[in-house]
Amino acid sequence: MERKSLLVVDDSATFRQLLCMSLTRLEGIAAGDITQACDGADALRKLQARDYDLVLTDVMMPNMTGLELVARVRSELQKQVPIVIISTKGEEAFVEQGMKNGANHYLLKPISLPRLREVVSELLAM
Repeated sequence: MERKSLLVVDDSATFRQLLCMSLTRLEGIAAGDITQACDGADALRKLQARDYDLVLTDVMMPNMTGLELVARVRSELQKQVPIVIISTKGEEAFVEQGMKNGANHYLLKPISLPRLREVVSELLAM
């Protein structure tokens, strides 16, 4: 299976580590395939420097929110990389804005790891 590169974006180092551990259980993803970013601005810089097969991002972060990150990836960078928002912000306005900005999925924390793996596998297979 072809190796995939993922970008995990969250201001919580603990949550980033949890995601990374969960994602490495998927076929074709090793720890070295996952890059971490501490906020949207850091992620945008990393996305400008290289391509990823999938981005997973939080919403509420300093410097640049996940909603702004999604919008800028789609408008400024013109990248069609699949993006999954994972957030505690489950209000309809946040979900609608995330999807309008170009996210492929919006998942709520606390995240169901089987559901996360299902969504990631589905998007990576596209």
